[in-house]
Amino acid sequence: MRSLVRLNHFFVVYRRLFIPGLIYTVIAAGFAIAVPVVIRQAVDSIPRYVVLYRHFHGTELQGQLFQDLFWGLCVFGLVVSGLSLLSGFFSFMMRQTVVVASRHIEFDLRNRLYSHLQSLSRDFYHTVATGDIITRSTSDIEHVRRYIGPAIMYITRTVVIIVVAIAAMLVISPRLAFYALLPMPLLAMAVFFLSKYIHVRSEKLQRQYSRLTSRVQEALAGIRVLKAYTREEAEAAAFEAESAAYKKRMLGVAIMDAAYRPVFILVVGLSQILVVWIGGRLVVEGIVTIGNIAEYIIYVALMTWPVATVGLVLSMVQRAAASMERISAVLDQQPSVADGARTNRQLSALRGRLAFSGVWFRYQDDHPWVLRDVSFDIPAGKTLAIIGRTGAGKTTLLELMVRLLDPTKGTVRIDGHDLRTVPLSALRSTMGYVPQDVFLFSDTVGSNIAFGRMGADHDSIMQAAYEAEVLDNVLDFPKQFETSVGERGVTLSGGQKQRTTIARALIRSPKVLIFDDALSSVDTNTEHRILGHLRQRFGKQTLVIVSHRISTVQEADHILVLEHGQITERGTHQELIRRDGLYASLYRRQQLESELEAL
Repeated sequence: MRSLVRLNHFFVVYRRLFIPGLIYTVIAAGFAIAVPVVIRQAVDSIPRYVVLYRHFHGTELQGQLFQDLFWGLCVFGLVVSGLSLLSGFFSFMMRQTVVVASRHIEFDLRNRLYSHLQSLSRDFYHTVATGDIITRSTSDIEHVRRYIGPAIMYITRTVVIIVVAIAAMLVISPRLAFYALLPMPLLAMAVFFLSKYIHVRSEKLQRQYSRLTSRVQEALAGIRVLKAYTREEAEAAAFEAESAAYKKRMLGVAIMDAAYRPVFILVVGLSQILVVWIGGRLVVEGIVTIGNIAEYIIYVALMTWPVATVGLVLSMVQRAAASMERISAVLDQQPSVADGARTNRQLSALRGRLAFSGVWFRYQDDHPWVLRDVSFDIPAGKTLAIIGRTGAGKTTLLELMVRLLDPTKGTVRIDGHDLRTVPLSALRSTMGYVPQDVFLFSDTVGSNIAFGRMGADHDSIMQAAYEAEVLDNVLDFPKQFETSVGERGVTLSGGQKQRTTIARALIRSPKVLIFDDALSSVDTNTEHRILGHLRQRFGKQTLVIVSHRISTVQEADHILVLEHGQITERGTHQELIRRDGLYASLYRRQQLESELEAL
């Protein structure tokens, strides 16, 4: 339950809705609790009229007494109807305030969670499944909202009705109240044990729902791989197993909820039987009236729904507590890469000089080193190329430049400033990064390119598409830049997707442009044309290119060769050819492959 304490801030923020809402709840309950008093007076008035009716039998007063009784009961009926209408009106106002406030808090909490998710570093997303995050952002927040709105509303109404009803019953007859409330401890014990099991099962249910959501998300994201390997039936069987586990846990919670109802009916039935039995004896003894018996029965009936909601409310609270714990676990996560006390907030304009000084990196303490003692210095406006075999650490080195990661040891600098002292917003707005894994949003081609510079005009989008050699492809589409690319760019070819991401980076006109093997899906001629456009930027931008092709990097000002996380060779193209190391070996091999393809 401690996790729900974090919601107190929202109650203060929306107190202008909650305070009137709770007042409306009390007023609505007050009008409802006044009905039994009117009913008691109505019932007690009948015997007096009956006695008088018999006493004046056969006289003119007999008809008058009958009319008085009729109109008196009509008045009582109108009063009961009026009280019920007023109770209904204030119940409506109660929902218009408390439930509306809960929707505002749901909105704020969801936005806060999503904003925090945006700030978390990549290592968080490597350890938490996407489906689990989606569940926390949707289902868990909905459970919290039900606690904030309906649960608090029901709790307030229940407390008012039960307290007032019991107080009234005790004033009338403590003895009759004792017998009427005698079965209630059974209900309290049942609620205590059921709520304990509901909390445990609700948490397990949410975890299973997360696994089910993750399974669906992964299957839909990899649908082409599933079809290519004819794994549809196997995946369907795996999903059925997860779904069956979810159904089993859901039925477990349903059984707990259903077990409460028979106990409740038994308790209410026993209360009413005792009221009639003991109350009848007290009427004979002259301690209470028949109207009191009717009043007690209505009090018990009035407490039926509030007491019934105890189980529902406890279920809501338990689920909300479990959900808030899961949400809090995300909100309490701190990004491993973030602005800190050392950040120089005054830094904004960067030129693009990059330097690594004795950089070592590994993902975890017990993992092997990915980078070992990497050092280099690239002046602003120059071109750096990095080449090496798969797994040499090239992508990791680029992610250190963008500060998606921080070095384990050593320092990465830009313009002489340690990256950890540069505001992330200033650093990343200076850079255009084309990652190895191509990703397009489910939007139009134009919007995906303009994502690199929000608000870019059509001419800028066309220019970026031209430099990325994707303009001709886009103009051939029926809707051109308004063409939808589908989820993850599924309607485009691999080369078109890669060139669209290049255009997204080029439109930013960044000081540092980073390509992580971004030309692997294009043919050699297209690659040469793209590099030709990039040459026009030489001297204006720092260009960092990772590639497996020597033809892509040979015109770079400085080339690094990585092997097992270490720089084994460095220099220009001609210098590395003369050194006759790994670079020269790769160059001769690729030259031979090109000659064989030409035959």
